[in-house]
Amino acid sequence: MKTNTLMITAGLFSMISAAAFAQTPVAQVQHDNAQIRQDTKQIHQDTREIKHDNAVIAVKKDEVAAGKQQLHAEKQESKALAHAEHQELKQGNLAGAAQLDQARRNEQVAIKQQKQDIRHDQKVIAHHAVDKHATQVARQEDKVDRRLDTAKRDHDANKL
Repeated sequence: MKTNTLMITAGLFSMISAAAFAQTPVAQVQHDNAQIRQDTKQIHQDTREIKHDNAVIAVKKDEVAAGKQQLHAEKQESKALAHAEHQELKQGNLAGAAQLDQARRNEQVAIKQQKQDIRHDQKVIAHHAVDKHATQVARQEDKVDRRLDTAKRDHDANKL
């Protein structure tokens, strides 16, 4: 008999302690509201980071465009040097032609290097764009989760 009484008493204390530690619906709603505010702050931070990334990408794109314009100008200069070299050869001036040939070759090396720099910048921009897209997707998912939490909170609050 003592064992049954002890077990019943232990069960009763267990239920009382569980009830004491259980959150009230109001406390749960307050907790949910705090979590939603924290999520909202995180979303705003992500939005600021996305705007910053957009600005960085725009600057990089401008740099690439400027690099392409410079590359085009250097190609035109290389063509002009090749034409001048051809004219020197026609006139029989081998020393002048050799000098122009060397200048043209130097220009071609510079053009090749600049092309590599442009391709590198384009890859960097692509990586930034992918990262930005991933952040936007995660942000959108967070918004959906927040809306679900808000709906659940409102539903729980209406039960009160």
